[in-house]
Amino acid sequence: MGNRQKGRETSSWELDEISNLVGIPRCQLENIYKDFRRVSKNYLLDKYEFRRIYKDLIHHSPNSQDYFLLTPAERIRQHNAMADRIFKTFDRDNTGRLTFDEFISAYILLQNSISPQARLNFLLNHYSQNNGYVTPIMGRRVIQDMSSLYGINADYQQVWKNLESNYALQNGLVPQEAFTNYFINHPAYAAAFYNGVQVPIPPPSPQL
Repeated sequence: MGNRQKGRETSSWELDEISNLVGIPRCQLENIYKDFRRVSKNYLLDKYEFRRIYKDLIHHSPNSQDYFLLTPAERIRQHNAMADRIFKTFDRDNTGRLTFDEFISAYILLQNSISPQARLNFLLNHYSQNNGYVTPIMGRRVIQDMSSLYGINADYQQVWKNLESNYALQNGLVPQEAFTNYFINHPAYAAAFYNGVQVPIPPPSPQL
C-alpha cells in the first residue's frame, strides 16, 4: 500500500485468498488479473486503465451496489469518480500509476459486506510479512491510506503515536490485534467501515 515505483506479480495462492474473501469467482478474478498484466507496465496501471479494470471488478462483485436507480451514463460517471478517488488516495507519490496490490487493497477496504476486522487483517497479512505485528512504516501507511480513502480528517502521525504509547513493544512494533481493535472501536473509522465512501455523481462533461 502507499504507492511504489514498481509492482510485483501476484501469485496463484494470493488470487485464491482474494477470491475467497470477496466472493468473486476464481476464474473471473484470474481474467481480471490477466487483463491487468496485459495492459500494465512493470505491474503498474495508469488512471484510465485503472478505471476500466475497476469497473470489471465491480461488475463481478456479488456484493456490489450496482446503482440500479442510475442511468447507464450516470453509473459510468459514478464508477469513474470512485476509481479516481481510490487512485488519488494510493498514488501518494504522484507517479500516475498504481499496483495490483493497491488496487485490491482499496477494493477490499470498500467492501461493507466484509467485517472491518477481516478487511484490516487481510491488508496487514497480505502486504507485509509482519508475523502478527505492525511496523511503524506499515502502520502509518495504512492509517494514512484509510483516512484519505474514507475522508477522515485525522493526523496519521498522531494516530500512530497514540497506538505506540498504548500498545507498542520495546522494538516499536504494535501487535496486530491491538491495531485492528483500535480502529474497529474508533468512532470515526468504525462509522466509515460500515457506511462506506459516498462519492457524488459528477455532472456530464460539457458537449464541445
